[in-house]
Amino acid sequence: MKEDRRVRKTRSAIKSSFIELLNEKELEKITIQDIADRADINRGTFYLHYEDKYLLLSDMEDEFISQMTFLNHLHNIMEKNPEDTAKNFINIILKNMLQHISDNITFYQTILQLNRKSKLEEKIYSLIGENMQKYISTNHEIEGIPEKYFHSYVAGATISTVKFWVNDPHRLSVEDLTNHIFKIIYNGPLRIMVQHQYKALNIDTAK
Repeated sequence: MKEDRRVRKTRSAIKSSFIELLNEKELEKITIQDIADRADINRGTFYLHYEDKYLLLSDMEDEFISQMTFLNHLHNIMEKNPEDTAKNFINIILKNMLQHISDNITFYQTILQLNRKSKLEEKIYSLIGENMQKYISTNHEIEGIPEKYFHSYVAGATISTVKFWVNDPHRLSVEDLTNHIFKIIYNGPLRIMVQHQYKALNIDTAK
């Protein structure tokens, strides 16, 4: 047990040091010696845990992706009516995802800024797609919409919103963002825009 704790402590120091360095310089300019010095270990100790900085980055991405287990509960949100199912989606899926990101905001701020140098976005995209295909899609369609197109729209919009949120200096609370995202996805952006315009023009939509 003592050895396991030492291993966890060393890996934690390596990861924390790596995140700090990524906020100071470009990935390509970070050396293994930089990471070792910041983590207060020697290069040999680093190589006992990771082959190089790119595998370290990939391991960190996989670790955080594995924590998004709430996405595996899509099959548990279904109720007898759409309204109750939607409420379950908020509480079981959406709010937990945003809270997880908020609790690890430094990691997500740092890694999502790497863009194509990181595979995190791709892994989140794939995770959403896998669960959508497993629990929602029927014959590769969702309400007549090809699954891949539906997934592309939903996952793309979700990831884009999360990226904006984590880097927003006036970041909304998890509660507020949850409510805003739910409103957009449940009512649809076009319907919201049209209703907003009608209100602005004082047009009665009930007529």
